[in-house]
Amino acid sequence: MYLSEPNLAPTPDETLAAYVRRVRTELSLSQKELAEKAGLHLQSVGKIERGQTSRLNRKPKEGLARALSIPVDYLDATTKGVSVPAITALKICPRCWTPGTLPDVLWTHVRAKYCFACGDALRDRCMSCEKPITSFEFRFCPYCGQSLKKNSVQP
Repeated sequence: MYLSEPNLAPTPDETLAAYVRRVRTELSLSQKELAEKAGLHLQSVGKIERGQTSRLNRKPKEGLARALSIPVDYLDATTKGVSVPAITALKICPRCWTPGTLPDVLWTHVRAKYCFACGDALRDRCMSCEKPITSFEFRFCPYCGQSLKKNSVQP
């Protein structure tokens, strides 16, 4: 659930099947739970983990990324067999992000610096205490208690 843990990043020699299975077990999810969270059929998850699926279309890829709390880039890297640049923190738009939901796929791109919708700078740290954002589940920083979401009305 936390991208700051280095063990969620794929290794260059890891297949899609091995990577999805490893991350799923590290998150203590069953195949059925992963399928439900990703919006996939249980059989599809089984085929991915058995190595019968070597590439993913956009919708299943985004669903798996959301369910495993990893960037889509990680799944792309495993299907292409290349390494990914280290992503050290999660990024959100403090204006557009809805707490409890995953960020827009465009925000997770390694080179993304600004929100495509409103133009605000993407944040990977709390605006108050500067600690890294570790989860998309909560609206408030676990360190200082301040809201991670900027008010839409400027004072």
